[in-house]
Amino acid sequence: MKKKILVLGGGPCGLSAAWELCRYGHDVTIIEKESKVGGLCITNEYKGYRFDLGGHRFISHNKELVENVCDMMGDELLTSNRKSVILLNGKTFDYPLTAKDIFRKMDLWTNLKVFTSYLIAAISRIIFRKKDISFEDWIVNRFGRTLYNLFFGPYTEKLWGISPKLISTDWASQRISLLNLKDVIFRLLKLKGGTPRTYAKGYFYPRKGIGQMFDIMGEDISERGGRIILNATVARILVNHNSVESVCYTQDGTLKTLDCDAVISTIPLPDLIKAFPGFLTTDVLGHTTPLRFRSVRFLNILVDLPDISDNTWMYVSEGKYITTRIQEPKRRSPFSAPEGKTSVMLEIPCNEHDEIWNCPKESLLKRCLEDLKELGFDIKGKVIDSFTTSVTHGYPVYSLDYGLHRQKLFDFLEPYENLITCGRQGTFRYIFMDTAMEMGITAAQNLMLDTACKKTDVQLMRSEKELIEVSSVTA
Repeated sequence: MKKKILVLGGGPCGLSAAWELCRYGHDVTIIEKESKVGGLCITNEYKGYRFDLGGHRFISHNKELVENVCDMMGDELLTSNRKSVILLNGKTFDYPLTAKDIFRKMDLWTNLKVFTSYLIAAISRIIFRKKDISFEDWIVNRFGRTLYNLFFGPYTEKLWGISPKLISTDWASQRISLLNLKDVIFRLLKLKGGTPRTYAKGYFYPRKGIGQMFDIMGEDISERGGRIILNATVARILVNHNSVESVCYTQDGTLKTLDCDAVISTIPLPDLIKAFPGFLTTDVLGHTTPLRFRSVRFLNILVDLPDISDNTWMYVSEGKYITTRIQEPKRRSPFSAPEGKTSVMLEIPCNEHDEIWNCPKESLLKRCLEDLKELGFDIKGKVIDSFTTSVTHGYPVYSLDYGLHRQKLFDFLEPYENLITCGRQGTFRYIFMDTAMEMGITAAQNLMLDTACKKTDVQLMRSEKELIEVSSVTA
C-alpha cells in the first residue's frame, strides 16, 4: 500500500531513506532546513575550487549499497588512496600510529618512557583490575601514560572541548587502530605474525566533491516524484495516541503543516523531542540538555601552488594549535582545484557562539597562517583568497553518562510506531556517512512493512566493538 512518509532532514541518512522509499513508489516529502541537501556532506564551490564540510570519502561494509551508489554515480565516481599523517613536535608520524614509526622517530629517552609507562599500565590493569570508565582510561590502559600525553590526550580534548576524563569509552575501539603495545612489541621481536588491523586505504570519491553524490541522489528523488522542501525548520510534531499524524514546519516565516502516515527523522534527537507537545515531554525534557554537539568551523584557503604535500589528511595533535586536521582537497579529487593550483582546509572544533565561532575571518586566517608556518607550510605569500564555513551539529559529545540520557529519549519515542529516528544527529552517534545511509535505507524498509518497525536494529546499526573500516568494501 502506498504510504505518505515525511523525512525530516536532507543529509545522507534522510536522502537515502527517501531514495529507497521513492524506488517503491511511496509519497515522500523531505523537510530540510538548509538551502540545499547534503547535511554534513555538502560541497561548497568558490572561484573554481571545491571544499567539503570535513573529510569525507565513500566506503562501506554493505556491498549492495556500494553497487547502488556506483550505478547512480557512473563515471562521476573516482577511486583514490588515502595517505594520512600526524604532525607532532616538528615530526611526521604514520596515521594510524605504528610503534615501529614511533620508536624510530622518538629519542631514546622518550622511547624508554613509552615502554616503561606501558609496562606500568599493563601490570596495574592486571593487579588492580582497572576498568575503562573514561576515554582516558581506555587509552592509558592500552598504550600507557606517555603516549596518551603525547598523542591522544591533547588531540581528544581539542576535538571534543572537554577533558578525556569526562568522555565515554564507547567509540574508542572503533576509532583507535592499535590495541596495545604488547601486540606491537611482539611483532617487532618477530614473536607474533599476521597483519595488524588498520584503516582502509582505498576509497570512492565523487569528481566534484562528496556533495555531488547527494546532489545526484536528490535529483533522482525528485525525478521519481519525491518532494524536497528547503529552508524549512521542523517546529511541531502532532500526535494522536501512539501515532504521529502531522508535522508543522516554518518556511519564510510561515507555519505550514503536512499530514503523514509515517515519519523518518534525522534531525538532532533533542530537537525532535522538543518538537513534541510540551505536556508529553515533561518527564524527559531534562535528558535533552546533556546531549550536546560539538561545532566545527572550516577555514578554506585558495593557494597559488601546485601542491602542499602528498597527504590527504594531516592530524595536528598539539593543543597550542586550534586546528585538529589539515586537508588538501586535491588529494581526493584533482577537480577540487584549478589546474596548477591547490587549496587547504583547516578543521577547527569549537562551540557555537564561542570565541572561535565568532572570530572574524581575517583574524582566523592570520592565526592559522602563522600556525601553518610553524608546522612547516609557509603559504602566506601564496594565498589567493579564503572563506569560512561551519556546522553546528558536527560531533555528538560522548559524555560519561550520555548513554543513559539518550536511552531515556529513545524510550519516550518507542511507543510511536510510525516514527523512527536515525542518522548521526538522530541517534546521537558518531557514525560514518555510509552507516548513516544504511540507517536511512533500513528505516525506510521497516516502515514499508506492515509489522512494527524494528527501531533498535536501525539505531544500533554498526555498533559492534571492532575497527569500523577494516572490513569495508573499498575502491
